[in-house]
Amino acid sequence: MKKKISIIASFRNEETNINSFIRRIKNSFKKFRNIDYKLIFIDDFSNDSSNNLIKKAIKKNKKIQLITFKKNYGHNPSVQTGFNFVRNRDYAVVIDCDLQEDPELIAQNFHSIKKNQTIHFVRKKREDPFFQRFYSKIAYLFLHFISSGKIIMNTNHFKIIPPFVVKKINKNKERDPYWNYLFTKYSRDNKIVYYIKRKRHFGISKYSIFTLNPWITFYGGIHYFKKRFRFLILSLLLINIMILLLVLYNFTSFFLILFLSFSILILITNLFISFFMAHYKKKNKRIYCKYK
Repeated sequence: MKKKISIIASFRNEETNINSFIRRIKNSFKKFRNIDYKLIFIDDFSNDSSNNLIKKAIKKNKKIQLITFKKNYGHNPSVQTGFNFVRNRDYAVVIDCDLQEDPELIAQNFHSIKKNQTIHFVRKKREDPFFQRFYSKIAYLFLHFISSGKIIMNTNHFKIIPPFVVKKINKNKERDPYWNYLFTKYSRDNKIVYYIKRKRHFGISKYSIFTLNPWITFYGGIHYFKKRFRFLILSLLLINIMILLLVLYNFTSFFLILFLSFSILILITNLFISFFMAHYKKKNKRIYCKYK
């Protein structure tokens, strides 16, 4: 009997990548007779030709399914909706259509996966711009530290997860889950596969420090360890205030006072956002997307 996997590909406006993505998925699975796939596209209200390209591909490839949203909901609700269409007893994987992750990695690793195993695709190198690599590295280091290693460095939602994890994900009613940790939290047997994240060649990235996506992701990850995070922030805040008082008492360097004041402001801001995220998560549950 063939092992089966459902590939969830959430996207918005990826007309320049769709055809290549479909072709590479199809060709990679041809090489392995013991596995089969279903490709689930979640169109988060695109306004380019992505939707039409997929409809044309469906006529030639019955393994493709298209879910079209009636409005723009965002990445997390799109992924959550995708899990509703995973076939019973299928493994599942979430991957973006921008081709920064090689689609071939799915078939190459799925054909030899063990029962109930989760495969974490971890970036050993990324071809993103320097600034993006820099702030991502800082964020991952902090998340790895605050979680005591439970949040895996340099990985995201790109993982192959077994059927029992899929079932638990479908029962999760959380708003804006942090997929990296949530998939890991439910997993039992973990395997790490290293890969190179490619540079985006076509289309515009929807993920940068100037958008909400990375901030929701970062503080969403912290939320699972909020008590530890708040203790750390309060400790650092107290230390900074004590040092500032000593500096002010001795009338030391203006720049040192400025630096300490800025540090205190950053710590208070992080503490405030932590409480806000907890309130947001408590008051808001999963979004159920309307689709055609």
